[in-house]
Amino acid sequence: MASIVTIAIASAVAFGVLFGAFLAISFAIRREDKIGTLTGRAPSRACQSARHVAGFHRLRWDTLGPRSGVAAR
Repeated sequence: MASIVTIAIASAVAFGVLFGAFLAISFAIRREDKIGTLTGRAPSRACQSARHVAGFHRLRWDTLGPRSGVAAR
Protein backbone atom coordinates (compact mmCIF):
# COMPACT_ATOMS: atom_id res chain seq x y z
CA MET A 1 0.00 0.00 0.00
CA ALA A 2 2.86 2.36 0.81
CA SER A 3 4.39 1.78 -2.61
CA ILE A 4 1.15 2.79 -4.36
CA VAL A 5 1.02 6.01 -2.34
CA THR A 6 4.68 6.71 -3.15
CA ILE A 7 4.09 6.15 -6.85
CA ALA A 8 1.01 8.38 -6.77
CA ILE A 9 2.89 11.19 -5.02
CA ALA A 10 5.88 10.89 -7.36
CA SER A 11 3.67 10.98 -10.44
CA ALA A 12 1.73 13.98 -9.10
CA VAL A 13 5.00 15.86 -8.50
CA ALA A 14 6.29 14.95 -11.97
CA PHE A 15 3.08 16.13 -13.65
CA GLY A 16 3.21 19.33 -11.58
CA VAL A 17 6.76 20.06 -12.72
CA LEU A 18 5.88 19.40 -16.36
CA PHE A 19 2.75 21.57 -16.14
CA GLY A 20 4.74 24.37 -14.48
CA ALA A 21 7.37 24.26 -17.23
CA PHE A 22 4.62 24.34 -19.85
CA LEU A 23 3.07 27.42 -18.24
CA ALA A 24 6.43 29.19 -17.96
CA ILE A 25 7.14 28.61 -21.65
CA SER A 26 3.60 29.64 -22.61
CA PHE A 27 3.85 32.93 -20.72
CA ALA A 28 7.29 33.66 -22.20
CA ILE A 29 6.00 33.07 -25.73
CA ARG A 30 2.98 35.27 -25.07
CA ARG A 31 5.25 38.02 -23.72
CA GLU A 32 7.38 37.95 -26.87
CA ASP A 33 4.28 38.02 -29.06
CA LYS A 34 2.97 41.11 -27.27
CA ILE A 35 6.16 43.15 -27.42
CA GLY A 36 7.38 41.76 -30.76
CA THR A 37 10.98 40.99 -29.87
CA LEU A 38 11.60 37.93 -32.05
CA THR A 39 13.99 39.81 -34.34
CA GLY A 40 16.21 41.04 -31.49
CA ARG A 41 17.58 39.69 -28.25
CA ALA A 42 15.29 37.84 -25.87
CA PRO A 43 14.07 40.17 -23.09
CA SER A 44 14.46 37.57 -20.32
CA ARG A 45 15.95 34.19 -19.54
CA ALA A 46 12.49 32.59 -19.75
CA CYS A 47 11.98 34.01 -23.24
CA GLN A 48 15.42 32.80 -24.29
CA SER A 49 14.62 29.31 -23.01
CA ALA A 50 11.26 29.35 -24.78
CA ARG A 51 13.00 30.25 -28.04
CA HIS A 52 15.43 27.40 -27.59
CA VAL A 53 12.67 24.89 -26.85
CA ALA A 54 10.58 26.13 -29.78
CA GLY A 55 13.60 26.02 -32.10
CA PHE A 56 13.86 29.75 -32.83
CA HIS A 57 17.08 30.50 -31.02
CA ARG A 58 19.35 33.10 -32.56
CA LEU A 59 21.65 30.85 -34.62
CA ARG A 60 18.85 28.97 -36.33
CA TRP A 61 16.79 32.11 -36.88
CA ASP A 62 19.72 33.73 -38.68
CA THR A 63 20.22 30.77 -41.00
CA LEU A 64 16.62 29.66 -41.54
CA GLY A 65 14.60 32.78 -40.80
CA PRO A 66 12.80 35.07 -43.19
CA ARG A 67 14.78 36.20 -46.23
CA SER A 68 17.31 33.38 -45.77
CA GLY A 69 16.52 31.89 -49.16
CA VAL A 70 15.78 28.50 -47.61
CA ALA A 71 12.30 27.05 -48.10
CA ALA A 72 10.42 26.07 -44.93
CA ARG A 73 10.75 22.44 -44.03
